[in-house]
Amino acid sequence: MRLNGLKQVISNNLSLIFPAITKMPFDTKPCRFNFSGYEPGHRNSMKQLARCIVAALALCFASHAQAEQVDLELVLAMDASGSISNAEYILQLEGTAAAFRDPAIQAAITSGPAGKIAVSVMLWSDAAFPKIKSGWFVLDSARSADTFSRLVETFQLSEDRTVDIGGGGTGIGAGVREAVDMLNTNTHQGLRRVIDVSGDGIETEFSFSKGIMVRDAKLIAQAEGITINGLPILSENFPALDEYYRDEVIAGPGAFVEKASGFEDFGRAIRRKLLREIQSQVAIAPRHDSRRIASNRP
Repeated sequence: MRLNGLKQVISNNLSLIFPAITKMPFDTKPCRFNFSGYEPGHRNSMKQLARCIVAALALCFASHAQAEQVDLELVLAMDASGSISNAEYILQLEGTAAAFRDPAIQAAITSGPAGKIAVSVMLWSDAAFPKIKSGWFVLDSARSADTFSRLVETFQLSEDRTVDIGGGGTGIGAGVREAVDMLNTNTHQGLRRVIDVSGDGIETEFSFSKGIMVRDAKLIAQAEGITINGLPILSENFPALDEYYRDEVIAGPGAFVEKASGFEDFGRAIRRKLLREIQSQVAIAPRHDSRRIASNRP
């Protein structure tokens, strides 16, 4: 039986008493199951429970079997809130694209044990707004890095170079939480997992947004063994934003801050930051893989 067919059978079985499981995307690697739909008093409930447990294990094994080994899983979480102008957003794209065309970074990408990394761009803004994601790309050569840089350079840009991004407040915590979910639901298995947060302001909190705050989101990331690095973009409004990022945003093994002295300096800062992240020699200690444990999103 083909893998997709097996997964459909599993989904059908699990849906008998785990209604929420049918909503789980089957191209992802974590095995998270919601047992809230199980009713002990249901007729033949023990038989159904046993069948569902076996099916759940089969789903886990199928997910593990297709996970691609990489040296690093990296989310580039860029600020797209209302404080970011079109020109400033484009400077972020151009700086990031130029960094991935840099020979030193391209050499670093293939220097690890697996010889490749997985990377994705995610635009965050107000906590209440949807996050915009590029999808995951595996970089294993100068050619693949060049291809990714071309995608980044035009991400969410129209032909006339106008921008289609979020807006609103600065929901750093919601962005971090989304990045954690992205790392937990891709088809890669990285030796390290990193969220690269860039932004031009401190977190804003609005009652109508009801989003998770960064102080809580980074605890979730730490529990998952994920590192959060920061690239604060300094301005007249926030001349010491690097101190805020150092105290409130970054977390995890080897976490660091690389500041940009304005948007014009973003290209230099992101190149330096990516080189450090990709080349990181932080020891990889055995950790409990919490991606396999059910957790409810706040």
